[in-house]
Amino acid sequence: MKFSEIKHKIKNLGNFKSLKEIKKAGLRVARNTKTGDYWLIEEEFLKPVVKSPRECKTILIKPEDLKYKVLMVHKSKEELKGKKVLDYIEWGEKQVTRGWQGKQEAGTKLKDIKSVQGRKFWHSIEKKEPAPLILWKIIGERFAVFFNKNLFFSDQTFYLIYPYQKESINSIFTFLNSSIGRLVFELNGIEQTGAYTVLEITVEDSKKIMVWNQKYNDNRNINFRTEIKSIFTELGFNPNKPIREQEPKPLPDRKALDDIVFDALGLTKEERKEVYWAVGELVQNRLKKARSV
Repeated sequence: MKFSEIKHKIKNLGNFKSLKEIKKAGLRVARNTKTGDYWLIEEEFLKPVVKSPRECKTILIKPEDLKYKVLMVHKSKEELKGKKVLDYIEWGEKQVTRGWQGKQEAGTKLKDIKSVQGRKFWHSIEKKEPAPLILWKIIGERFAVFFNKNLFFSDQTFYLIYPYQKESINSIFTFLNSSIGRLVFELNGIEQTGAYTVLEITVEDSKKIMVWNQKYNDNRNINFRTEIKSIFTELGFNPNKPIREQEPKPLPDRKALDDIVFDALGLTKEERKEVYWAVGELVQNRLKKARSV
């Protein structure tokens, strides 16, 4: 991003003449994705957020993969006097009273907008404690429960998982990302049929998900670099052929994670195949159903 290219779009630039000056002042250039305008906002109020599973290439959420930041301001306008973020907040208020984008009538007052009612400050998003594990609500061919090591905030696309005991995080994470975990999700989700059939995990569904005994011992390390791919690719199946006529050939990362769970449960070689076949068939049947609609 070149300063010369966006300088004229920064609404509250003031006397700043370079990005270096802006950064030195503890500010960042933030872009409003709906208007295309730019604003100077204090870095302290901009927090990385996991907005979409598409950003996450691996089961470990990496800061370099995150594209967006969320505005987190829990101070009154009086407390924000002299701050650049106040310019942006007051601009937002004007858009509401003008009936911005036809979402409400011109002259609408902030207190009458349902989405901000009940907040101490209208511009303040509820401050939820980031969770170490976040569950993707929608199951397609790709799916994962992500390890949020850096405790980033997350969008409503996810559910937050707070294990009762910190020492059980790895155990729960391993199980939910295993092929048995995937099987459990496939059996508990609600089908959403359309051009592409997916499963939706509701809040009530997620509460019913059973996990294994959290007190297990396994010294093998989880490969957090595991890339999230189509379940067919991960299990080594051709989705265009009958699943049970194929020998499962899971990718190394997938097999290593599965073996931790399979070994702990004492599954035989044939039982492990049954897990792979069952998962592959369930997903394949959903895709066939979508094509027939």
